Amino acid sequence: MPVLDLTQMPAADVKQRGSAATRARLLDAAMTLFAERGYEATTVGDIERAAGMAPRSGALYQYFAGKDEVLRAALERQLEAVDDLGSVVDMLPLGDLEAEITLLARWNLNSLDRRAELTRFVRREGDRLPPALRRKLYNRLVGRPYEQVISLLRTRAEQASADPADLETLAVILIESMGAFRAMRETFGRVVDDIDDERFIAAWVSLAMAAARERGLA
Repeated sequence: MPVLDLTQMPAADVKQRGSAATRARLLDAAMTLFAERGYEATTVGDIERAAGMAPRSGALYQYFAGKDEVLRAALERQLEAVDDLGSVVDMLPLGDLEAEITLLARWNLNSLDRRAELTRFVRREGDRLPPALRRKLYNRLVGRPYEQVISLLRTRAEQASADPADLETLAVILIESMGAFRAMRETFGRVVDDIDDERFIAAWVSLAMAAARERGLA
């Protein structure tokens, strides 16, 4: 049974009643609970309690029509917070491929941190989401960022008259290794040899540059 087809409800329908701060607190609490427990297992009372309100007091309904609307608004808020790769792309080129790759690496790790709860929610509820909503989330979280990165690589290949063979697979291997790095820490509270972000980025950039040189991009 689907959780909710957000694509059938335009964002303009989100209610704007009450204070923005309280509304934001409810959305924060809801997203955390949805990620930890799942949508069905989270009640309106749970959200109110987590937001510092009296449970089952009806406080949530001063800001939202119900739990479905809370989920839709929480997802939109999370997506808006991570849709900023374009601002990084606008800074490129820097004239130095290694500097560009390092910038993208730092942005991606920060983005993974910002969308950690959203990622947990999608992993937990993904098989229950309606196809249209799954496509929407995929396009915003995966499709669009990958298209931008691959476009950058292809432009670099054209400028260098290099072979742009299978840039898509290269991008997946490099980018998803970052997701695995973050997932290991989230799952176990630590990573192999307690590798920190700076050490990881240095090694990651080194591998990315090696792959770029192999393809004639650097």
